Amino acid sequence: MKKYTVITGDIVRSRGIVDRGNIQKKLKLMLQKINKKYEKIISVKFSLTLGDEFQGLIKELVKSYEVIKNIEKEMYPLRIRFGVGYGKISTPFSQRIGEMDGECFINSREALELSRKMNQNIAYKTGFEEKDLAINTILMLISAIKESWKDIHYRRVWLYEKLETYKKVAQKEKVSVQMISKMFKNIKYDKVKKAEENLIELLNQLHEVDFLNSTVYG
Repeated sequence: MKKYTVITGDIVRSRGIVDRGNIQKKLKLMLQKINKKYEKIISVKFSLTLGDEFQGLIKELVKSYEVIKNIEKEMYPLRIRFGVGYGKISTPFSQRIGEMDGECFINSREALELSRKMNQNIAYKTGFEEKDLAINTILMLISAIKESWKDIHYRRVWLYEKLETYKKVAQKEKVSVQMISKMFKNIKYDKVKKAEENLIELLNQLHEVDFLNSTVYG
């Protein structure tokens, strides 16, 4: 039976936000953008579920981290916690995510609770305990490094991930290439990038294992 990935997100300390109306509007607009950008891999569109919580169902586990990074970028500086669950669906398929249940949904909820307990932004539960331990440890280290990042750091990192060279970022920011290079070294971006590459590799390995199992056992 095919497995799916559920991403559940929840705004941290949303009850303390004064202008909740505008936050709700921003959240709905972000979900529309994500649904459009990733429509090819989305099985059930992202939508609001409970209060400031949202959820979506995607086909590819390996794409989950990329989707989350885009959500974080769209909602910055608001902090969001994510629980990513991987597994089977036990109810009839529906385009209303609230009408569905199964292993991937349970795992996503448990991963969200784990992210709260670990006080980090993202946690995964895939059903492969050793892989989950490695994935969540990597995420913990990424979160620890990013704790020191400020607005300017995020802005320049996002520019670099879009433009792909220090020179282009420096031109956009009207500073020297040396300044950009020094900043990226100070915020340990190379370590974050390497950790993210290792994370993606682990997610790929899980996908390959399940593909082989489905081929052998049907």
